[in-house]
Amino acid sequence: MKPFAVTIGVALLACGTLLGLSGRPAAQPAVSFTSSCEDLRANLQKLGAIGDELVTIEVVGALTLVKSGSGLAYLGMCEAPAPRVLCVTYDAEDLKPGDRVSISGSLAPRGPDHVLLDPCLHHREGTPP
Repeated sequence: MKPFAVTIGVALLACGTLLGLSGRPAAQPAVSFTSSCEDLRANLQKLGAIGDELVTIEVVGALTLVKSGSGLAYLGMCEAPAPRVLCVTYDAEDLKPGDRVSISGSLAPRGPDHVLLDPCLHHREGTPP
């Protein structure tokens, strides 16, 4: 590597360190809150109007829906009176309805009774992501 390229690389790494950035990108922003289905509506109301702001949330509970097709997987969670949550991801692995999982993703409210998390990450409850 040429000395100029090394200098630029070191400078970029130093700037990233000063700004609090790690050397690897995060899969998604830190979650704004973690919620059960029962507390989800109240936690969403605390956020208020999010406008164009990127908000990431995590919901923990039992899956009510697992569907795969066309390169995407859809994981559903929560039932009325809680808002229904749909997680759009790439692989449902071996998950099935009733499995307890943690889903997190970018919040896209779809009215008072529906939440879309897209893109969304998931893992079994009690296992590290």
